[in-house]
Amino acid sequence: MSNLGILDWPGVLFGLVNDLLLFVLPLPLTLVFWAAVSGWATMWVYRATSNQEKLAALKPQVKAVQEKLKRYDGEFSGLIPLIRENFRLSGRHIGLAIGPALIAGIPVLFVLVWGSNEFGAHFPEAGARVNVEVSSDSVERDAENWRWTGTDARQLPSAVDEPLRWRLSWPDQTAALETATGEPAVELPPEVPTPMLHKRKWWNLLIGNPAGYLASDNPVDSIRMGLPSHEILPVGPGWMRGWLFTYFVVLIAVSLGFKFYWKVH
Repeated sequence: MSNLGILDWPGVLFGLVNDLLLFVLPLPLTLVFWAAVSGWATMWVYRATSNQEKLAALKPQVKAVQEKLKRYDGEFSGLIPLIRENFRLSGRHIGLAIGPALIAGIPVLFVLVWGSNEFGAHFPEAGARVNVEVSSDSVERDAENWRWTGTDARQLPSAVDEPLRWRLSWPDQTAALETATGEPAVELPPEVPTPMLHKRKWWNLLIGNPAGYLASDNPVDSIRMGLPSHEILPVGPGWMRGWLFTYFVVLIAVSLGFKFYWKVH
C-alpha cells in the first residue's frame, strides 16, 4: 500500500522539480521559489474562477452605501434601511468571492502538504542526542517492558498520563526498540526524516506519512522523535526561522503584488 495520501500526489512532481532546483539554488531559495509560485497560482486561480465583472460592479455600490452611513445624521428608523442594504451588498460580495477563494487555496494546500516534508525536519548527526516518546496501548506503561539496542538510551521522567520518554544517541547505523520479551517494535532511523511514526489512520487517505506506518499488530502505537528542523532564516526567534514563516511572507507579498497588477476584485 502506498505511503501517499490524495493530497500528496502533486508533491511527487514538486519533488522532481525541486531536485533540479537544488542543483543551482540553496534550500532557502527553493522555498522562496515555491512560495512565489504559490502566490501567483492562488491569485491566478481566484481571478479565473471568480466573476470579476460582478465584483467590480458591486464595489462602487458598497462604497456608496458606506458613505451614506458615515454621513447619516437623522432618525434611527431611517438608518435601518441603510444598514440592511449594507449587509445585503456585503453578503452578496462574500457569496461571489468565497467559492473562488476556497478553490484558489487548493494550490497552497498542495504545497503545504509537500513542503512540510521537504522543508521541515531533517536527520541529526550520528551521535546527537534526541528525545523520543513512545505510546502503547497493548504494553503496560513501564520502561522495564521495553529495551533499546544499537543506541545509548536514557529514560526521562514523564507523568503517568504521558508517553514514555527516552533521550538517545541518534544511531550511525540502526537502533531498535523491542519489548522485554524480544518482540520487535521500531527501527531508527525511519526511511525519511519524519518526526512521528504511527499506525495508519483514516486521515492518511488524504495526507500520508512519507516514512510509512507501523503494522496494526505492532506493540507500539506511535513514536515521536524530536528531530531538528531546517532553519531558513539565520536570525530571529525560533518560530521565524522555520520554513512556514518565510513561505507565508513571500506567498502573501507575491499574491498581493499580482492582485494589484491584475486589478483583481
